[in-house]
Amino acid sequence: MTYIFVGGSQRTGTSIAQQILCQHPDTNPYVFESSFLRQLVCCYSEARNNFNQNHISYFGDLQSLRNFNSGVVHAFLEQAKLRLGNRSHLILKEPHLTLVWPYLYELVPEAQFLMIVRDPRDAIASMVQVGERQKSAGQQYEFVNRDMPRLCRHFLSFYEPAFGVKDEQFRQQLAVVHYEELVNDPQTMLREIATFTGISFDQIDTDETPDPGHVQQETTTESALYAPWVTELSGKKLSTGRVGNYLNVLTTTEVAQVEEHCVDFFEWFGYRRQAA
Repeated sequence: MTYIFVGGSQRTGTSIAQQILCQHPDTNPYVFESSFLRQLVCCYSEARNNFNQNHISYFGDLQSLRNFNSGVVHAFLEQAKLRLGNRSHLILKEPHLTLVWPYLYELVPEAQFLMIVRDPRDAIASMVQVGERQKSAGQQYEFVNRDMPRLCRHFLSFYEPAFGVKDEQFRQQLAVVHYEELVNDPQTMLREIATFTGISFDQIDTDETPDPGHVQQETTTESALYAPWVTELSGKKLSTGRVGNYLNVLTTTEVAQVEEHCVDFFEWFGYRRQAA
């Protein structure tokens, strides 16, 4: 059984990446975010980081705690596998699960991790647009206030935990996928993912509209919770229509702020700053 977790910041294309990979006949259908799994891993991380307070009485040592929680998480993954068609490969994603990937790796060391990165200006522009729709709907969320430094911190926070891990085995099981490369040249990107995972994702026909699986469009567009997150590209074929969209959304001052606060990210992943 292969476990693949797709992650990265919100608004970087994690949903698109998961949906495309789930077109493989030996994977589960495209499915809603695995927030229950995140809650399980967060429970483990909290207990691990505060082990000597209460938890030592119940588990004795950290290895026992890890073994127990590994069993719980594997039981969930088995449940998900059976519920989602009993296929050979299980592909799950939730951006906030990325925050605890190092702990998930401790519990599922055989897992593979696909980290989606995107031009921070486009990602944050998308956050701003979601925030505008949320504000119009009377909702409160991180994106409602057009605060560039805060949004940059939010964006970067999704990457810091995984990229801070020094364990060489974890790093070997982590691959970076550029959103721009995925939408511009999907077959090349899928070949790279196939090489990394050992699964023939390069056989997926990206010219076809992807099967929505469990995430039917009407379910998201008619939901007050999901609707602000939906764009005209959601659930459609891969498109370059959102590459460089920040030019239509952010002011010159806001672009400069994003470039300043995400300068390291630009350098790490090869994004060119206007100010450079």
